Amino acid sequence: VRLSGTKYGCGVGGCGACTVMISTYDPVAKQIQHRPANSCLLPICSLHGAAVTTVEGVGSIKTRIHPIQERLAKCHGSQCGFCTPGMVMSIYALLRNYAEPSMEQIISALDGNLCRCTGYRPIIDSYASFARDSICCQLRGTGQCCLDQEECVCSSSTGGQIHSGLCNPEFPPMDPTQEFIFPPELMRMAQEQQRTLIFHGKRTTWISPTSLKELLELKAKYPKAPLVVGNTSVGLKKNRHDAYHPIILHPVRIPEMYVVSSTNDGLVIGAACCLAQLRDILMETVPKLPEEKTKIYQALLQHLRTLAGEQIRSMASLGGHIVSRGSTWDLNPILSVGKSVLNLASEDGKRQVLLNDQFLAGCEHADIKPKEVLVSVLIPYSVKDDFISAFRQAESQKNALSIVNSGMRVLFSPGTNTIVDLSILYGGVGSTTLSARKSCEKLIGRQWNDQMLNEACRLVLEEIFLPPSALGGKVEYRRTLLVSFLFRFYLEVLHGLHQMYPFRYAELSQEKMSALGILQSGVPQGVQIYQDVDPGQSPQDPVGRPIMHQSGIKHATGEAVYIDDIRPVDGELSLAVVTSIKAHAKIMSIDASEALQVPGVVDVVTARDVPGKNGKDEQAYAEDKVICVGQIICAVVAESVTQAKCGAEKVKIVYEDLDPILTIEDAIKHKSYITEERKIEKGDIEKGFKSADEIIEGSELHMGGQEHFYLETNSVLVIPRAEDKEMDVYVTTQHATDVQELVASALNLQSNKIMCHVKRVGGAFGGKITKPSLFAVIAAVAANKTGRPVRFALERNMDMLITGGRHPFFGKYKVGFTNDGRIIAADFQCYINGGCTKDESELVIEYIVLKVDNAYSIPNLRVRGHACKTNLPSNTAFRGFGFPQAGLFMETCIVAVATQTGLPHEKVREINMYKGVNLTSFKEEFDAENLWKCWEECLDKSDYYSRKAMVEEFNMQNYWKKKGIAIIPMKFSVGFNATYFHQVMSL
Repeated sequence: VRLSGTKYGCGVGGCGACTVMISTYDPVAKQIQHRPANSCLLPICSLHGAAVTTVEGVGSIKTRIHPIQERLAKCHGSQCGFCTPGMVMSIYALLRNYAEPSMEQIISALDGNLCRCTGYRPIIDSYASFARDSICCQLRGTGQCCLDQEECVCSSSTGGQIHSGLCNPEFPPMDPTQEFIFPPELMRMAQEQQRTLIFHGKRTTWISPTSLKELLELKAKYPKAPLVVGNTSVGLKKNRHDAYHPIILHPVRIPEMYVVSSTNDGLVIGAACCLAQLRDILMETVPKLPEEKTKIYQALLQHLRTLAGEQIRSMASLGGHIVSRGSTWDLNPILSVGKSVLNLASEDGKRQVLLNDQFLAGCEHADIKPKEVLVSVLIPYSVKDDFISAFRQAESQKNALSIVNSGMRVLFSPGTNTIVDLSILYGGVGSTTLSARKSCEKLIGRQWNDQMLNEACRLVLEEIFLPPSALGGKVEYRRTLLVSFLFRFYLEVLHGLHQMYPFRYAELSQEKMSALGILQSGVPQGVQIYQDVDPGQSPQDPVGRPIMHQSGIKHATGEAVYIDDIRPVDGELSLAVVTSIKAHAKIMSIDASEALQVPGVVDVVTARDVPGKNGKDEQAYAEDKVICVGQIICAVVAESVTQAKCGAEKVKIVYEDLDPILTIEDAIKHKSYITEERKIEKGDIEKGFKSADEIIEGSELHMGGQEHFYLETNSVLVIPRAEDKEMDVYVTTQHATDVQELVASALNLQSNKIMCHVKRVGGAFGGKITKPSLFAVIAAVAANKTGRPVRFALERNMDMLITGGRHPFFGKYKVGFTNDGRIIAADFQCYINGGCTKDESELVIEYIVLKVDNAYSIPNLRVRGHACKTNLPSNTAFRGFGFPQAGLFMETCIVAVATQTGLPHEKVREINMYKGVNLTSFKEEFDAENLWKCWEECLDKSDYYSRKAMVEEFNMQNYWKKKGIAIIPMKFSVGFNATYFHQVMSL
């Protein structure tokens, strides 16, 4: 249909780049429902009777621009623009349901949308204008608005006015009457007599029945067929592991599976109800019921606000969440401890199963039988002496799988603290949700006191065992979370007992109270201050003005064209690569015979097909051996992506293992380095240490790597021209010249035969400097061999497998200092993990060695650096180019000195900062005037000392919760040793 605005980002419903709006009509309620959805997980068969709106349907530069798109662009809410259509669609779906949403709803709507370059502040700022409640920065906690300060804050240097905030233009109001109506034909279809839908594919048949009776007949006939509603579980397995089901049942048109009713025992929720609907039902129900009845509902709501993103919450069903039984699924432990009941049906009749730990563990006697269907779930009311709590710890508060989650419940004998029933379940610590059943049984009859807590912690750690090699790692951290959650639950129950029986149970101490409460992120608030240009400056001069991104509107309408948006050209082939599964091995043989038999496969390309040079520092195609997992060995070209991937799976490679080097420590042990040691020395290091009052020696810093996670994966399209072996290479790269040179070298052509096209890049951060050249070579060699255009677009998992990222760092330091915190001498040893080839590692280690002093003048300094060669994918340039590692290393040293001397960190920083005009360790003259101006202005404008006093006061009053505040100077000098890096272009 040639709608390229919807982007492919991750393929697993995690980034929101592919968000579209799904609209359906409910003939019973006579309502139109609008829901955001991840199109990467959405089967086309599931859309029968639905209207799908992509970003092109919202607005266009050819017709009219929607207010959502206009505000996002004019408020500087796009940079690379690749995530922008998804952002637009998430808010569009929200506004179609709520004309004036709250700020909480706006932020919740964006939970499932990732942005890697713009930052969320301008995006939220632009959409705050739609909110019914105003948002204000509350300057410095004074209650004053930043906008009130505009006219009274002036610049002392130029007299120019200072403005605060970049999103204050006047926008036309939103007009709901201008939106597309729901298609009447689809409304009529929904009201007419329903008929069974059957879609036949090459491998799968999709059946959508219209009644529960028919569904049960189908389930009896196809007991292994999964029931799919939102496809967020089955689809995930298909995309990740190519899971295959011959028959899929789609029960979305069965009224019994959407039932919502209130009984004497609790709420009955249909299994096909989505998680967003469950959240809305509970939010409406909780205020209407006595608090003692809603404890499980409140625990569920706590997780429903942060579980996944709004797109997943809008499509994933409650029944699917329960039946798929993922170990990290957050709701199952709560439903289990709350004694929820599953209402099952089959041709043999109906029955009920308790959603308990045995069901979640998949025990046969407690499980759903193959021919049964989960119709609905009874979520019981809690009782007065019931206490239920939910816990989760994830790498981020929202849109992230739990590291560990838990549901806990205790029931006391009425009016006492004697345990009658106790349930403790943990997710994320095993392949299934685990229960501490034996521990709970031993604690029944005990009093709820400190002795019970100590015994409970011991029993739980004995019963919930994590071996050192447990899948997912972080074993000690996860063991700590088991006890931490239990301690939190213990305190919450004690607090609840005091509230219920204030004269019988004592109030918690202030120390223990500080452990309670949920950390809420709230509405993000920020201010950006910029200086107005001189009134005499020409209107045509953009310098100093907050100018909208030139492609901002096209980003927001989806009309900005990225590499994979380019329409297919005549005769185009798709390419998939075969990568090494060994870190270090000889290639004994490559057997492509089965791959060539796959229908649609045209050819298999190897290193032997390269007419010229096979790469430069790194081979494009591996030849005799592989030196890392993910190294490309050969490529399969076919008529379609699916056929190419199928062919790649059929290629058989025989290896002979060689010993790998994987860590920095291994490399140091084997003296495996990419380059010679880089060293810089200033002053007399030995004399400096002798004059120091104290010395810290032997301290180390270990810092892991980082993925670039640019939203647009690496993509290349190579089109051979009809004459002179010329080629057009469309590629997402930061280094077009290198692409041209490597492709020309590989094809043994002059560079002027290769035309390299780069219109825009969907995020890069350094990750698209060196690798895209190799991907271009791989595609160009295939195009040269077949004589046809070749498209090579990496999927997210393959992109992350093949490419490297930020260099892992290991540093050791010895530092000598005086009692007043002045550093007299420092000796630094720095190591980075460069991976299997040089790439940018030489420049990165040089940058670290030269910049490790940061903003501090150390009179006697020695820095030595090594780039280690290991059997990992080559690490490469990454925003900061070594300075984040070097800066953290230096600041770790500063903190160690401050801790040892007992001085405030900022005072140790001040006493060691450059002052006046100095020579740096690399003999460059540096005037510290601006450094000190910036330092003092930051101290002043941030009210650092008053805020620090508030932090210290808070920390004194809160034993278990702590705040922190820091101010850190930075000297980030511009420039690289490779001077050609100074050439830039603005894309």
